[in-house]
Amino acid sequence: MLAAERLFAEKGFHIPLEEIAQAANVSRTTLYRNFKDRQALGIAIYESQLADFEVFVENVSEEPDGLFLVLEEMAVSHCHNAGMTDVLRNDRALHPQLMAMRMRVLKLMEPLLQHAKACKLVRADITSQDLDYLLDVIVSVTQRETFEERKHGVLRMLDLFKAGIMTT
Repeated sequence: MLAAERLFAEKGFHIPLEEIAQAANVSRTTLYRNFKDRQALGIAIYESQLADFEVFVENVSEEPDGLFLVLEEMAVSHCHNAGMTDVLRNDRALHPQLMAMRMRVLKLMEPLLQHAKACKLVRADITSQDLDYLLDVIVSVTQRETFEERKHGVLRMLDLFKAGIMTT
């Protein structure tokens, strides 16, 4: 799966699966035995990244600026997944799985939002819905051509978002 994740980030989601199998030192048959298609491989990558993200959230959950650290981690992660995100998001059959993952992310971020409010870092009127809107902005900005353009764009959007939600 690591080879697929790397190659999707470098060459796009439509890279031949044969190239992924070769990079992973497995046969194409082995690849298909574990993942029925490209979309299943993409979902598995997202699930793995979400598990890592959950650990990251746990590690920063007590930090006053934990919400901002998590938003930045999430944004940069989306820069690596740009092509995959777009294709998977447009596959209606995957919509329930992707929405469930999105809800998991928002649920993870809710305590961070409340903690940031308690620390008086975030305005009291900011809601989880606002964070959900930010996810849409992140996804749209990550459609830029190169990784550096995507990263610059998402970090700039985060700076603007933070300036808009902070108390001071």
